[in-house]
Amino acid sequence: MTDTSHILLVDDNLPILRLLEEVLSKSGHSTATASNIVEARALLEKGTFCCALIDLGLPDGNGLELLPTITSNHPLLVPIILTGDGRAETIIDTMRAGAFDFLIKPFVAASLQASVNRAVDYHNVLRERNELVHLLSEEREQLKARVEEATTDLRQYASHCELVSARLHSLVRLTQVASEHYTDELVFERIVEELEKFIPLKFVVLHATASMEFLCARRDSDGQIHVIVVEGADKTLPNGQSNGDMEARLRALATHHATVENADAKMYLYPQSYWGKKACTVAFFLDESFAVDEDCDQFLGMCAHFLGFEWQDARLSLHATQQASLGNIAVEISKGLIQGLTAIRTTADYVSETSVSTEAMEGLDHIRSSVDSLHSRINDFRMLSQPQKESVATVNLTDYLNQAVEMLGNAVQNRNITITRHFEGESPCVLLNGTSVARTVLDLISAAIRAVELGGEISLRVSDSESNHVLVEISHAIESTELFGIERESNDPQGPALVESHPQFILAQRTLQRCGGRLMLQCENEHHRAFHLILPRNPLAEDRSRDKNP
Repeated sequence: MTDTSHILLVDDNLPILRLLEEVLSKSGHSTATASNIVEARALLEKGTFCCALIDLGLPDGNGLELLPTITSNHPLLVPIILTGDGRAETIIDTMRAGAFDFLIKPFVAASLQASVNRAVDYHNVLRERNELVHLLSEEREQLKARVEEATTDLRQYASHCELVSARLHSLVRLTQVASEHYTDELVFERIVEELEKFIPLKFVVLHATASMEFLCARRDSDGQIHVIVVEGADKTLPNGQSNGDMEARLRALATHHATVENADAKMYLYPQSYWGKKACTVAFFLDESFAVDEDCDQFLGMCAHFLGFEWQDARLSLHATQQASLGNIAVEISKGLIQGLTAIRTTADYVSETSVSTEAMEGLDHIRSSVDSLHSRINDFRMLSQPQKESVATVNLTDYLNQAVEMLGNAVQNRNITITRHFEGESPCVLLNGTSVARTVLDLISAAIRAVELGGEISLRVSDSESNHVLVEISHAIESTELFGIERESNDPQGPALVESHPQFILAQRTLQRCGGRLMLQCENEHHRAFHLILPRNPLAEDRSRDKNP
């Protein structure tokens, strides 16, 4: 038996010690026992243990008194505390003292084995880390000796390695920005500070593909880093500049919005794509005399990827937060609405019981019908706003589509839109958290309603031609210049790319993937768009159907 599975047991209760020995021996661990602190310290001086199970109440003191000795003299030993006191104060004091875990008596054998296994694994990790640190220390000494004996060329190479290492450390620091800062300004300030340590940076810019948002960060003559953020920046440029290539556009935007002189600055462009779609372009403007080698280019590319990713992630988080906030507001408003609707319905019922005219009775019937319809729609929206635990359920996609159309009935009626439905059967599907899919279907149909012209048509199609999946298609003609709030010309070839890079579309894609499906955007031409939702079929439902109809 190796010492990595040698465990020290410290308890003054002999039956518990025997039980511990029996349980741990079945798991392949060897043990040594002590009944007090003095015996435990003697065993620690003689042997090497990977784990220690220590009782709090010992005859000669508190078991926690052993933890300082273990921490200072046996840093690889992982302590687990045994106690019959399950109060929160005791547990907190135990963990603060340095215990890896604690078990409350009486304990279950399975819990004991699981805790010991975790401790042994952690001990192995600590030991491997120490071995790696020792090896690294040895390698460092050897490298130092070689560098001292090397030629001038080797010294230059060592200097280059130090620069690469410093850049890697800089990238590590940049990865921690997201946990420290939450604004574009602070993220850009930090990346400017890191880049200035290695390159003669004049300024850095980011240009968003979909929203045309422009961000520029530079250090002014006063020594302060300033960040300029402009929404829809391309629209502010003259046509000749806004239609040029990306490099010319970025130079024009930097001059126009950041008032920087960039004629003598060398630009390095790094387009960023996420989920296979172009999201933004990051550009660094450097001193003309600075030469960017392959390693520096890779470093700039990694910085651009970090900056673009953090910007994209912040946009997705902001969009999700806004949607969640609107949902919460809708729920709060619905509480008051339901009370008011209930009062109106009660009043209508009371008035109808009195002797009123036929015309008045028809009006009351209309009021009751409208109240019931509003009440039903509010309940539907509340159900969609309520978070649910991850669960697998069988649903009919046609029900989702019909419910979404009903909930959006007012918008459809106000815009005089015709919605045609082509459903092939009920199309049962197995979904993980189907409520998320229902919200996504509602959002996509709502986006189509906003994009189609007044009096236009939206087609909803459900096809079960595939054996393992069901296809839902939401298609419509493109007559509006916006979808998901993206304004564009009707013949803009970048229209599909702009939609696919929008936060709402990306979040919808991620939602369907988590639920086991896929979302794709298809454009037959510049005048027609279709959302394709591909969801997994329920094979059990198909088997039952065949049994009923042999």
